[in-house]
Amino acid sequence: MLCGLGAAALCGIGSGVSAAPRFSKAQARAPGAFSFVYQLRRSGLTGTGQLVWAPVASSYQLRLEGRAPLLGTLIEQLSVGRLGPAGLLPERFTERRRGRDEQATEFRADQGKVVVLGGEGGEHPLVPGAQDRVSWMVQLAALALADPKNVSPGRTLTMPVVNRHGDTESWRFQCQPPQSVPLAGGAVRAARLVRPAQREGGAAAEVWLDPTRQYLPVRARLIDGRGDPLELLLQNEG
Repeated sequence: MLCGLGAAALCGIGSGVSAAPRFSKAQARAPGAFSFVYQLRRSGLTGTGQLVWAPVASSYQLRLEGRAPLLGTLIEQLSVGRLGPAGLLPERFTERRRGRDEQATEFRADQGKVVVLGGEGGEHPLVPGAQDRVSWMVQLAALALADPKNVSPGRTLTMPVVNRHGDTESWRFQCQPPQSVPLAGGAVRAARLVRPAQREGGAAAEVWLDPTRQYLPVRARLIDGRGDPLELLLQNEG
């Protein structure tokens, strides 16, 4: 699916991995509009993924769609919400996966709760600054745009992310040394952030953020703990 909003916070920023999550008052700067098309790989399938970010004034819409030949849409995620000094503030997240019913999650800040519609359903406390299962990628970029030191090697970013059950997990991203990512237009040096699985078989992620593209992800490797990794590599942009 990263920093403070007033007294509340989206993320903790530290040097090294601390014993417990710390949420601080770091600021974020949302990137400008973009549309990225990726090569998508999963379970031996090759397709395309599209990530479209559309900010308008103090609101935003973010969509990720993955498609494969003959199979059509494999996954579609949509996040809508507001923008503030802390970055992205999701209000509604929907997800459709091939062979499954649509599931929606609402972030009701005025009520202080997360409501899962469909599936198992249920209500859960809303952690201030919590991200959904797609907004976290752009929130990482927003943190890096505000201060590139936030993703310098050795740093750790801690972000609350709501899972598909409505529970909030503490995602720790370990900032690694930059790596070269081969793209169609030439290789780029990208900041590499790693989120290890918290338990065996758990979700994990790796993202490569390109400073020449507003620190947006040019490569990603996402593991949901229920199947083969979903891998994305930037092909073109609009």
